[in-house]
Amino acid sequence: MKKKIIQIKYFLIVLRHFLKIHWNKYRFKYFIIFFCGMIIYSKDIHFEFELKSHHLNISKNESSTKNEIDTTRFFKKPVSGIIGKNGNINLVSSPDESPREKKYKNYINRHYRLAVEEMHRHKIPASITLAQGLLETNGGQSSLAVKNKNHFGIKCFSKKCKKGHCSNFNDDSHKDFFRIYSSTADSYHAHSLFLKKERYKKLFLLNEKDYKSWAKELKNAGYATDKNYANKLIALIQKYRLHEFDDL
Repeated sequence: MKKKIIQIKYFLIVLRHFLKIHWNKYRFKYFIIFFCGMIIYSKDIHFEFELKSHHLNISKNESSTKNEIDTTRFFKKPVSGIIGKNGNINLVSSPDESPREKKYKNYINRHYRLAVEEMHRHKIPASITLAQGLLETNGGQSSLAVKNKNHFGIKCFSKKCKKGHCSNFNDDSHKDFFRIYSSTADSYHAHSLFLKKERYKKLFLLNEKDYKSWAKELKNAGYATDKNYANKLIALIQKYRLHEFDDL
C-alpha cells in the first residue's frame, strides 16, 4: 500500500510540472486523460483490496473450522437408490403414507450423517446404527429418546452416578436406570463406545458391509432380549435401503 502512495505522489509531481508547460495549449485534453486515468487507477486499488479481504475471510473461516469434523466429505460420491448427488437422500414422504412411515423417514433424514460419521470413526456399519436407532426409539418417538436423548437403550449400572446422569424408565416389564445425554450426537457416539466392549468384540471380525452378520451377532451377544431382534434390524435395513450408507 505504501508503494502505491509513493507512485501516486510521483505521478502528481510529474503531471504538475508537465501541465505548467503545456496547460494553455492542451488543457482540456489533459484534463480528460487525467480524469480517466484516476478512475482506472482507483478501480485497480479497490479490486486489489477486495481480493485481499476475500482471502483474509477465507483464511479466518478455515482456521475457525480446522478442528471440526467435516461430515460433508462422506457424501461426495453419488450412490444409486435413496442417496443422490452431494449426499441428498430421496426419502420424501407422500400424503398417502402412514404416520409410522413418515416418522421413520424423518428419523433417517435427520440422523443418517451421525451414523456415517460414527462408521468412519469406529468401523460400525451406518446401516446397523440407523436400524438400531429406528427400532429402539420407534422412529425417534420413544420417551427415552425424547426425554433422555438416549437412542439406543443404553442403561446405567453405576451406583455412584451424579444427578442428571441417568433416570428411571420401564423396560421389559420392570424399571431400570437409563443414561441421559445432552444431545443426539452424544448418544450416537456412546453407542459406538458401548459396542467396543469385550462382549461385542466378535462384531469387529466381521465384514463392515455385511449388515446381516452384524445384526445376528448383536443378538447373539445379548444386545436385546427380543428373539427377533436381528430379523427386525435386517428388515428395516432392506426396507429403507440403509445398506447404501455403508458405501459412503
